Amino acid sequence: MSKQQSIVEPSEFQTFGELLRYLRERAKLTQRGLAQQVGYHYSYLSRLEKNERAPDETVLRARFIPALKLQNESLWVKRITELARETRPAEQPPAVPVPDPLPETAFARLPVPFTSFLGRAREVETLERMLRQPDVRLVTLVGPPGVGKTRLALHAAERLAADFEAGAVFVNLMPVLEADQVIPAFALALDVRETARLSVLESVSAALKSKNLLIVADNFEQVAEAGPQLLALLGEAKNVKILVTSREALRLRGEKEFPLVPLPVPGETETNLQDFPSVQLFLQRARDVKPDFPQDDETASRAAEICRRLDGLPLAIELAAARVGALSLSAMLKQLHRRFDWLTYGKRDLPAWRQNLWDAVEWSYSLLDVQERVLMNRLSVFSDGWTLEAAEAICCDDTICLASDVLNLLMRLADKSMIAADTEQDRFHFLESLREFAHKKLNEENAFELMRQRHAQYFMNFMQVASPNIKQGNDVARWLDRVEADHNNLRAVMTWIVEDPSRIPSASEFIVDMGRFWYDRNHFTEGRRWLDQIVAAYSEPTAERANLLRTCGDFHRVQGDYAEARLIEEEGLAVSKALGYERGMYQSMDALAILAGIQRDYARASELLEQVLDYRRRTKDALRLTATLNNLAIASRRLGNFERARELYEEAISVTRENGNLMSLGHALNGLSEVHTESKDFAAALELQRQGLEVRRQIGDWKGVAFSLGSIAISLHHLDKPARAAQLESAGIKLRGELGVSFPAIAQAEHDELAASLRAKLGEAAFDEAWSRGQSLSRGQAVALATE
Repeated sequence: MSKQQSIVEPSEFQTFGELLRYLRERAKLTQRGLAQQVGYHYSYLSRLEKNERAPDETVLRARFIPALKLQNESLWVKRITELARETRPAEQPPAVPVPDPLPETAFARLPVPFTSFLGRAREVETLERMLRQPDVRLVTLVGPPGVGKTRLALHAAERLAADFEAGAVFVNLMPVLEADQVIPAFALALDVRETARLSVLESVSAALKSKNLLIVADNFEQVAEAGPQLLALLGEAKNVKILVTSREALRLRGEKEFPLVPLPVPGETETNLQDFPSVQLFLQRARDVKPDFPQDDETASRAAEICRRLDGLPLAIELAAARVGALSLSAMLKQLHRRFDWLTYGKRDLPAWRQNLWDAVEWSYSLLDVQERVLMNRLSVFSDGWTLEAAEAICCDDTICLASDVLNLLMRLADKSMIAADTEQDRFHFLESLREFAHKKLNEENAFELMRQRHAQYFMNFMQVASPNIKQGNDVARWLDRVEADHNNLRAVMTWIVEDPSRIPSASEFIVDMGRFWYDRNHFTEGRRWLDQIVAAYSEPTAERANLLRTCGDFHRVQGDYAEARLIEEEGLAVSKALGYERGMYQSMDALAILAGIQRDYARASELLEQVLDYRRRTKDALRLTATLNNLAIASRRLGNFERARELYEEAISVTRENGNLMSLGHALNGLSEVHTESKDFAAALELQRQGLEVRRQIGDWKGVAFSLGSIAISLHHLDKPARAAQLESAGIKLRGELGVSFPAIAQAEHDELAASLRAKLGEAAFDEAWSRGQSLSRGQAVALATE
């Protein structure tokens, strides 16, 4: 029986080469596969198996033992170490204590990739240009796990090798765990031997002194302390350049950092999906597994969504594509929330950390210290980023993670590519795969629910501060942007509230504030969905429910569901009356008045609004006063009382300019323009409409912008500018469609009449052309056209 078929003892092997071959085959590795894992050229590995050479003991233990999976087999480790020692003395030492110079062509060639290199054309060009600069000697490719640093470095080195007389050499540092073993790893790759009189650094330096060579040092992060040794090497070898890959920069003099980010992914509205490198990578790797994998638009669309969900991370994309033989793309999309459970089993000849997404991230995570790990885990409670202030408030404690440590820890995590820093927005964020990894670690600590509670409390407090600032003042737009930046965090708080309806009463103020934000930022469908869930889950007849019903009714009204909106507002009014809750009662009356106006019952609307106006004046509620003035002015205008409407609009404009309620100012300016339109002063109307448009654009009130575009179109029509009027009417209708809002019936009739009049004035062909142009305008272009 062969040794593979019987029980084999280590003592049966008499030479290092024979034992190495046996252990390699037992580990199911080819010569090329083992060579890649230990950082040797496969031809050199052949010499080892012929017993012509043996690695030194440090390299043997650091690289070969893990690659051959011998960590828990002490007898085999002992025997292979003994045989390596026996082999090395037989080698003849050099005649002089100075190492031979390297041959003109480098001994260790670059590993040969077995797959095509996709994307990164711009990065390759930039990296090559950088390395060709005479004063650039050390470049570090920095990026998160799985981003493709090694592949890019090898591709660039392969293209640059001809620029160097001695070519390019690859040094695999993955198995090297101690900084003092880095230069020995260089010596091994360069086939340089230490002598009795020279240290290994001196030996390598002497061998490289006259050489023109590019060295790729891969996976430097776990031995970053060895960075100064690279400077010493470069100081002696003036024509050598080193390209390092690492999760963090080495922070050395003369080092040029090259940050590598994930591949670009297509946005949801992109059409040329297969032009994106991330999608190309997915489709090509899928074809490698399944040659008949479809290439149609539907497949590309699903592949693009997978790439988006995987943040464009090449390793994750390749692992996902490798599963197309077992999972449909639809099934993959459904499973991406548990990506670590199935993004496994990459190519067997790759290092273990590149066969499995979890191991790739775990490798980097293992290099963090305790404080960094704790903070990283806790940061996973955030959705789509966070600020320094939020991290300090939510993630700190009095032991491991002090508030005073957070900034430094965030910077360290960013330096190590575990999080990303957005210096323009003063925010930090995760790649989603890293966030999910940290989230699992946080769950293992049984700390997720505590962090979630802190997260919810922080953002409820945040909205308490933001709420008055998104209603009035000169910073409305900036505050709306601040809230928008944390929208996903706020959604996470809403989910936390809905999960336990007993939280609704104490969170009702937060929910109403969110309703205001959704309304002002045109998130109408989302706001309606959340508020419907809330009022269905909480039915107690309290003041909190009355406020929630009032807010919920707004979203039904703005989306044209008037009957349901009326039912909701009437219930809110009944609850407030039963409780004697005066504020809630008048808020519901205000809402019912607006609904009456929409349904052309202007007398009822005016009656209710006069009562509400009296209450607003009595309670000195200046913020809501302006809205009531605007609404009553609309009812007065519709009743033909134009002078009363003018007075109300002018008062609203005066009050809003004092209190900074820009939302109401935009309404009042546009409303006053309607009074001028009624009196056929179209030039004055147009000037007010443009002022209102600018206010609405400034605060991001796109619903208001859509209505302003329609009003301006009417004025331009009367001022005999039909082509521009048709474009703006078209652009306004397009924008309303995007936002999911509609005109009240009477206003819709006016705009239907406008379109018919413009068609008649321009003729079919010219009208269709103008209308088509309006449909093609972006929001910014439409605003610019309206103000020309």
